[in-house]
Parts: sequence; structure tokens; C-alpha cells
Amino acid sequence: MRHGTLDVCMRGRKVMWLFLVALLLWPQLAPARIDETTFAPWREEYRALAVYTPRPTYPYEARARHLQGSGVAILTIDPATGNVSNAVMAVSTGAQILDNAAISAFSQWRFRPGTVSKVRLPITFTLAFGRGSVVMEVRVLKAPRLDHALAPFLGKENVIKASMPVYPANPPWTSKQGRGVYEIHVNQTGMVTEVKILKSSGDPTFDNVTVNTLHQWWLRHGPKIIELPLAFVMTADNCRVWIP
Repeated sequence: MRHGTLDVCMRGRKVMWLFLVALLLWPQLAPARIDETTFAPWREEYRALAVYTPRPTYPYEARARHLQGSGVAILTIDPATGNVSNAVMAVSTGAQILDNAAISAFSQWRFRPGTVSKVRLPITFTLAFGRGSVVMEVRVLKAPRLDHALAPFLGKENVIKASMPVYPANPPWTSKQGRGVYEIHVNQTGMVTEVKILKSSGDPTFDNVTVNTLHQWWLRHGPKIIELPLAFVMTADNCRVWIP
């Protein structure tokens, strides 16, 4: 009887030890749950530039295989539209599935037109105690130097505020092109007081967008009258406004 009781106790202890071992190993054996993606702290002026920033997901397959890693994505932004024209992993996370998840999300990002041209995005996929998380930080690498392009017309270092007109995003204008010439009247304080259409782009919508945008320009020096040519053109991957 005593021997049988001892066997029962030993079996009970063995079951208890197996249960404890399984409990400790469970986070490593089970696919991790994913927490909400978080942004590392980044400067408020950068946050204000981003219009649409869908967050990368931690793929289930990657979590099931316990894949982790840190990498760096570089985004090239079209200043005319604010859309990402190219997204690459300058530094891989070490797992193609994680790289693809990052690029898939970052390619959809949008920024305010005329604000940034290149963005660096460090990203980390981590697993801990059965949880998965994605942490990112946004760093603007280079702002577009629109003042350089405008210098022949406005003078060097004369721009306080000057953004390019935005190509209308809806059909039928996304299938149209045009070139126009506009006359900008600037007063002594550098504010634009009048914009005249010297040569129409051929489309009233293009002209209205241009006139409204140029009215918001602000220069350091005046008074002056500026003649500015602008072109609404379509490329292989986007539509943009530029100085011909």
C-alpha cells in the first residue's frame, strides 16, 4: 500500500514538472501574438509632414517561425504629389518576409506635397514573451530645394514660402497635360497681390490650381513682377508639375 502511494506521488510530481516546463516553453513554441505597431518618438515637424502612414504588419508566418530583425528603409518621395515613388530596404532585417511587409506598407505612405524628398525609416520586428511588436522611427534625410529651382526667377535665397501646384488627382485631369506662363506680382512686403495668366496651360482646372497656389507664395524681397513658366506633365509612374 505504501509502495503504491509512493508511485502515485512520483507520477504526480512528474506531471507537475512537465506542466511547468511546458508553461515556460509555451512562448517559444506558440506563434506570437502581435501588439499594435508603435512609432518611436520623432520630431513633431516631421509628424506634421506625413498625411497617410499605414503601419507594417508582423506576418503570421514570420511570427510562427520566430523571425525577428532590424532594418532601414529609404523612401523617395515625389515632391509634386507627396507620394512615395520608390521604397527600398537599405539595410535588410535579415528575413525577406519582414522586408516585404515593411516595403508593402511604406510604399503607400503619403506626405504633404513640396515638403520632403527622401525619408529614412529604421524598423524593428521583435518577439518577447509571446508578443510581437513593430517599432519605427521617421527621419527626414533631405528636403527638396525648391528655392534653387526658383532662383533664376525669384532671386537667390528669396523664398520664404513657395510650394508647387499639385496635379489634380481625379480623372480626367490625370490623363491631361499642359504648359502655361504666369505673371506673379509681389508687393514690398514680399506678398503676392496678383497672378495673371500670360499663356494658358490649355485647361481651366490647371490654370485655377496654379493661380490659387501662386497667390500663397511669400518672398523675402519686393516689389517685383515675375514671369514663371509651369508644365503639367505625365511620366511613366506619376503626374507632376515642374518648371520647364
